Amino acid sequence: MRLVLLSDTHNHHASLDPLPAGDVVLHAGDLTGRGTLEEARTFLGWFAGLPHRHKVFVAGNHDFCFEREARLAEALVPAGVTYLRDSGVVIDGVRIWGSPWQPWFFDWAFNLERGPEIAERWALIPEETEVLVTHGPPQGVLDAVLGRSRERVGCADLAARVAELPRLRLHAFGHIHEEYGMEERGGVRFVNASVCDVRYVPGNRPVVVELG
Repeated sequence: MRLVLLSDTHNHHASLDPLPAGDVVLHAGDLTGRGTLEEARTFLGWFAGLPHRHKVFVAGNHDFCFEREARLAEALVPAGVTYLRDSGVVIDGVRIWGSPWQPWFFDWAFNLERGPEIAERWALIPEETEVLVTHGPPQGVLDAVLGRSRERVGCADLAARVAELPRLRLHAFGHIHEEYGMEERGGVRFVNASVCDVRYVPGNRPVVVELG
């Protein structure tokens, strides 16, 4: 299975055309800039038109409409596109789980407090998950912000849950634009697929991963 991973397009999705070929395209959230229904409609029209056989996405902290106007936003999701919110899908035998939450981050969407509140969401991730898509990173993996301290801002509770998943092969996320890239740890590939850089300029390309 060939997966095309992207995140944090912030209304710049059209600049990516044409996307690399693949079986599945996964978007890890922040498809919009201000989180309006109109922005979501525009993105979803583009996403649905991609030639990939399967299109899957989660929302991110900019995508307010999927939290505050969930019924209306989810009604915009067209046939052939799968939206995951603490839910999963099986594609060609591969179990994929998606979730939009991140530790409290200013006053954005899908914020939860670190500790028991957000850990409850990660506890929902099934142990048989092979591909995990979250908006934010786990703590310690592609999650350092700019500055002298290079502070790690990922979620420790997410990192703990990821370590418990025996079949996990790939964890895709975004949110921390400056940490675009890929790492492999313990047989799991971690991908920060942020398309926009820290200035919200779409300078990064989607990441292609082959799952054998």
